[in-house]
Amino acid sequence: SGPLTATSSKLPEIIEVCCADKARIVEEDEREISRGSRGRALLNLGHTFAHAIEAVAGYGDYLHGEAVAIGLVCALRLSEKLGSLAEGHGPELDDLLSRQGLPTALRSSLSAESLTDAMYSDKKVRGGLLRFVVMDAVGDSRVADDVPLLLVEETWRTIGAV
Repeated sequence: SGPLTATSSKLPEIIEVCCADKARIVEEDEREISRGSRGRALLNLGHTFAHAIEAVAGYGDYLHGEAVAIGLVCALRLSEKLGSLAEGHGPELDDLLSRQGLPTALRSSLSAESLTDAMYSDKKVRGGLLRFVVMDAVGDSRVADDVPLLLVEETWRTIGAV
């Protein structure tokens, strides 16, 4: 059906289920130790990209949810580029986000280099290495710290960075 709105009758139930799921995941993996789909990393899918978009575009140019939506697209595309996720899920995610009125690309051109540089402020950076939540399958994510920067910049360009 159509996008959720503030008056959707199912919205309170959906929010309650999402909050309960998040609380359970955080409780089970308080220190982000787990490596699999049950770990807290799953909650950060797309956020490394999203935080860079917010920082480079200027806070307020994108709502956090909009930046995360674009970040999800980037995380999926990076996962495909790494070969950890089979190709073909992109159109489905783009369609899902678009139906909810969320962006799947940048509204204006931002520098891929500036976006990549901004990622080094992310809380997941360890020992000077960028770490990304990548997908091995739908619903199965892990943290990867061996991601070539060239692939990161290529990923930025798929959503309109220059």
